[in-house]
Amino acid sequence: MNDKEMFILIFSGVWSLLGIIFLTVSAVISASQKRKAKVCTAKAIGTVTDVVSYSAGNPHYSNYHPVVQYTTDAGETITKKSVYGTNPPKYSVGDIINIYYNPQKTDEFYIADDNIGKIVRIVFILVGIGAIFIGVLVGTLVWIFA
Repeated sequence: MNDKEMFILIFSGVWSLLGIIFLTVSAVISASQKRKAKVCTAKAIGTVTDVVSYSAGNPHYSNYHPVVQYTTDAGETITKKSVYGTNPPKYSVGDIINIYYNPQKTDEFYIADDNIGKIVRIVFILVGIGAIFIGVLVGTLVWIFA
């Protein structure tokens, strides 16, 4: 194997692997959202009681997650932080929101009008496709012109 073939193999392989990883994460997010939509069938009105900052190790950037409180059909009051956060914050303390929760596991919920998960999934799909495209394109161009 010559240097050109080795470069193409490594470069294209790394970018394609990154693309596959991003597409896999997108599929996992999609499956999780579908499962949650399937099991979270009970509807409640929730109130944002807090908005908490989460930096994920980066002190210069934070996502803001709403903490929601809702009452189940059984009269149980649940207060829990949403798994999705935004910057800037999408919700403010006191906002009234529609919640769907799992009647079997009442602290599992999603915010009805929140499309953050869908946006994250689409970004992962686009990055995955883009990475594979870069790997194939550069590999092809190197093969043709080098």
